[in-house]
Amino acid sequence: SDLEANFQELAAKIQSYLRQQMPVWKKTHPGVENMNVAVMGCIVNGPGESKHANIGISLPGTGESPAAPVFVDGVKVKTLRGEGIAEEFQLIVDEYVKANYHAKN
Repeated sequence: SDLEANFQELAAKIQSYLRQQMPVWKKTHPGVENMNVAVMGCIVNGPGESKHANIGISLPGTGESPAAPVFVDGVKVKTLRGEGIAEEFQLIVDEYVKANYHAKN
């Protein structure tokens, strides 16, 4: 189904972004390798797991309107909707890294 494919695609986009960025972040923001980002597929068990991660997103599953709640340090900070979910989430992760891991000069 389209939505299932959509979920896979979103998850893959987010994972590949993290893989690309992590080596960069490790150089500039030491400690970031301990950051835990959770990408969940189902809203039912999503939020519970997301709460234990530094940053978690519950991606919409099949048959749900695409709404993806985002948790930062166990607190729901926003719900992403529409086309740019992966990109918006990447920005949130980026901001989190800058805010929580001190940059090397």
